[in-house]
Amino acid sequence: MANADVKLNVLLIDDEIEACRNLKTILLEYIDPDINIMGIANSTAEAEKQLELHNPDAVFLDIEMPGENAFAFLERIAPIHFEVVFVTAYDEYAVKAFKLNAVDYVLKPISISELSNAVTRLKEKLMLKAHFNAGNNEFTEISKQINSRQKLNKIALKGNNNVEIVAFKDILYVEAFGGYSKVFFYRDNVVADMFTSYAISEYEEMLPSETFFRVHKSYLINCDQVKKIHKDEAPSVLLQSGQTIPVSRRRFSSMLEFLQTKPVTNA
Repeated sequence: MANADVKLNVLLIDDEIEACRNLKTILLEYIDPDINIMGIANSTAEAEKQLELHNPDAVFLDIEMPGENAFAFLERIAPIHFEVVFVTAYDEYAVKAFKLNAVDYVLKPISISELSNAVTRLKEKLMLKAHFNAGNNEFTEISKQINSRQKLNKIALKGNNNVEIVAFKDILYVEAFGGYSKVFFYRDNVVADMFTSYAISEYEEMLPSETFFRVHKSYLINCDQVKKIHKDEAPSVLLQSGQTIPVSRRRFSSMLEFLQTKPVTNA
């Protein structure tokens, strides 16, 4: 397993005792027997005591608990100095909000592969010493989004040691690098980029489908940023920022149909 030499110290927090036992079993028997489960808590009051006692690297935290949900709990004890993996049975909208806010989560019923990916990401963060110590705002924002189902228009890009909050409209394109991606975006009217651990297929799912189009297996573009279309032996699009992005021949016709309502100029 990647980063197997990194030892995780974790707490499990869920009001259902059986859910905690199940998570512990999967973590130790199917993911990594060397994970140190420092404690189990079945309420936020108990969790607070355990956090003070153990100072874990990360917590696996159920969202819906009696008396105080996970977001309210994290807001109350902020700033936090541990990573959080939400364990949730929430719906598709909430999952999208988690992804857009770069929040780690696993869905109930727990998938071994999802849990394994979450553990790998935790180990990477520890190895790179890239903790993002959240204050009130991060969890207040995501809680607000989920509870009010407000329109999502920003994404949190989490790199090795920083987080960028970027409006959808400021994203130029996403380029694939295997299972990772590099996102190009405007920061203060200058093109910046960030290497992230999400695959391009995940960005295709997260970003609004009325604006973003996968023009190539390695490129997802913001069609509002298209300036010109080049139709030749190797089709491409020119973005407002000056970058030329290749378009696969088999996706070219579909892209033209998609762009019919967009203000572009054919070259």
